[in-house]
Order: sequence, then C-alpha cells, then structure tokens
Amino acid sequence: METPIDLVYVLGTGSKWNNNEIRFSLRSVQKNLKGYRNIYVVGARPAFLQNVIHAPAEDVFDPAVNADGNMTYKLLMACKIPYLSDNFLFMNDDFVFIKPVVAAEIPWMHKGDMKDRPAQFWKEQFYRHRLRRTFETLRDRMQTTLQYDYHAPMLMNKHRFAEVMGQYDYAEGIGLTFRSIYGNTLKLDAEHLTDQKRTVYVKYNYQELLKRLEPATFLGYNDAGLCKSLIYFLIRNFPERSEFEKTDMEDRTVEITLWLDSDRDFTEGVRLFKKYMHGVNIIKMFETGETPSMRKKLEYKLERIHDDLK
Repeated sequence: METPIDLVYVLGTGSKWNNNEIRFSLRSVQKNLKGYRNIYVVGARPAFLQNVIHAPAEDVFDPAVNADGNMTYKLLMACKIPYLSDNFLFMNDDFVFIKPVVAAEIPWMHKGDMKDRPAQFWKEQFYRHRLRRTFETLRDRMQTTLQYDYHAPMLMNKHRFAEVMGQYDYAEGIGLTFRSIYGNTLKLDAEHLTDQKRTVYVKYNYQELLKRLEPATFLGYNDAGLCKSLIYFLIRNFPERSEFEKTDMEDRTVEITLWLDSDRDFTEGVRLFKKYMHGVNIIKMFETGETPSMRKKLEYKLERIHDDLK
C-alpha cells in the first residue's frame, strides 16, 4: 500500500465566490481522494477552514503579471516545512475530484509538445505569453518542451521542486509556468492528456456540463465557468460539509438547492425566501402559515432559481 501523502493548496485573495472554491475542492478530497494525510494551505486562510495546516504567505508579485511566480514562491515555502511529506500533491482551490482516485497514483500528464504549437496559439491569451517564455527558456537550455500545465492536481517532490526552481529565474518579468519547468527538467514520464481532466472555462447549462464531465476524473474551472449550473453540479455531488469546514456556507443557490433536495420544511423555506427574495406582501402571506396553496406558491418561487439549469 502506498504511503499517504500531503496536499498543498496555494491560495491567494482573489476568490469570486467567497472562497467556496476551496470548500468544494476539499469536499471532493474527502469523498473521492484516497491515500492522503495532511492538508496544507499556503497563503490566505478562509475563516471557515479547520483541520488544515496553514502557512501564511503574501503574494510577492503582481497577480495580474506573474501569477505563476506567486504560486512558485508559496510552493517553495511549503517545501521548507520539515514535516511535509517528501512527495506531495499540488492543488489549486478550483481543482475537483469527481471520481475516486488514489493520491500517489495520479499520473503526470502533458498537452503535447509546445514546439508544435501554431503561431496563433501564442497570441490569444496573456497566460500564453508566459507559457511561450517558458517554452523558449526550456528550448534554449536544450530541455524537452512538453506542456505540463494542465490545471489539475500534480504530484511533486519537495526536494526536487526546490532544486529545479532554483535553476530558473521565475521572478523576472511575467515569470515562468512552474509545472512545465518542473516536468521537463525532470523528464517526468507523463501520459498525453485526453479525457482524464475536463475544464469548464465557459458557461454550460446543466445537461451540457454533465455530458462534458462524464469521462473525467478531474474537473478544473475558472471564474468564467463558475456559473449557476456548475455551482449546482458541485452542490449535487458534494452536499455534505467536510471535516475541513467549521461553519456552513451562505450562498443563495446552495441553500435553496439543498432545501429543494430535502423534505422542504415550510418554515425553513419561508426563511430562505425572506433572506434571498423580495416581495413584502407575499412574505406576509407566507408568514400567515402553511396551507397547500401557500406551499405550492413557495415551492414555485424557490424553484425558479434553477430555471437556467434546464
């Protein structure tokens, strides 16, 4: 049996969803990841977290310019922690395990050789300018140039990561993508990425989302993909609070979804309606007490929040 390994989350302060990204990532860890030991969070610490080891760290570079530099800096901090397992799993808060997997058995993956990218590839996104600088740096050093940047959990060794990144100037300018630096310098034996991971970088309705994610083990998303249908997917798959949360979350979509999936207690439904919806007159009607017609009206009003998921 594999020795359990630690997970290292690097966390900034730019959450668009009140840090619920890491909340659901950790729920997916508890449900679907086997063979892990401790959870480390390097950077910010959301108030609801518990049972994690926190290492405070500020962003030392402008996140809009060198986001990878900040993650590299925080990972190097983690690598200096003596009780961190030698091999660990690098995590971002928007990584989700959607099928069972053993931590130490997660494969390294790549997205092909960067030398084969067409010229247009490098012009489309600011991030790709950093990736191109990474490619050119590796090429000039006669290294392989596979793209190991794939927005999913990645196994690393704390001694080798520190050794590798010490050979490159990740702080200069727009920085370097540390995953491809690490993977190519160490010639990691990676498999080509196909259906192991699916990203959600645009809005999908719920059925489109289910179809897209069906073959995958890992889900990665960004702010553009974090719409109601994805939130609904996360709620439906990970409804229970994990051991890493000391308080429940406050979120309209989450709370109403959980109510709709429960026995639909009328008093609780009225409380949610008052909290998140509007209409003084209808609230007064609901407060007169439960009747079949009032229950039907309340359920209809709260169900409307999910209209865009169908």
